[in-house]
Amino acid sequence: MNSMVSAMNFNVQPTQELCIEHNELKVNLFGRVVCKSCAKEFLNEVHVKHESEVNQSVREKHFAGAMLPSRHAESGFKNYQVKNNGQQIALKKCSAFAKDTNNGVNRNLIMVGRTGTGKTHLSCAVAKNVLNDRKYARYTTSEDMANEIANAWKKADDSEASAIHRFTEYDLLILDEYGLHDRHENRLQLVHKVLYSRYDAKKATMLISNMTIEELQKDLGDRLWSRFQHDSLTIVECNWNDSRVGGTS
Repeated sequence: MNSMVSAMNFNVQPTQELCIEHNELKVNLFGRVVCKSCAKEFLNEVHVKHESEVNQSVREKHFAGAMLPSRHAESGFKNYQVKNNGQQIALKKCSAFAKDTNNGVNRNLIMVGRTGTGKTHLSCAVAKNVLNDRKYARYTTSEDMANEIANAWKKADDSEASAIHRFTEYDLLILDEYGLHDRHENRLQLVHKVLYSRYDAKKATMLISNMTIEELQKDLGDRLWSRFQHDSLTIVECNWNDSRVGGTS
């Protein structure tokens, strides 16, 4: 900005025309007749506009990196429909979890329940809240994450360890559809490796599943379940009907 303004002192030709707004003589600045104050205001507007465009571009890339589902691009806490007490509790717990994550309180949240109960909507609302705080979040399914890690060796500049590290680095990882398509023992081990790694790094994780809490606890195993609870675990149970087919209770 300073270099842009200083350029006004170069190749400036004075004129006898008076600027009514600033009560000073105008100059011929590279073919444009303006007073110096007008020129400074113009350059400042250009700078502000450019800065705004850069910030918007950075924000778009930041959100794109989270890979939220397109269907939930507009999903937030404000447009989450509350029709029963369970949904009200779920909304309150997820809002508190997002706030804690933004405040540096890294703990875990497990959301279980039937399909179509709004689990992904709430998880994306949490992610957007965290992203707005300039933190890094990533949404993925358990199957997709396992596949990415398993196939890392096919890339010349990647490895299993590097892939696990990538999923560990996010401030918040949302792991959806746990237990649905990750039943192959080797793939499930890769998922668990990421969860262990995030525990060691003290990072917040949201685990979403159609399993019951009892089924999920058994599937994770005692060691991993213990670690999930270590820094305070929030459990959200979505036991109401499938809203996609008109259920409300």
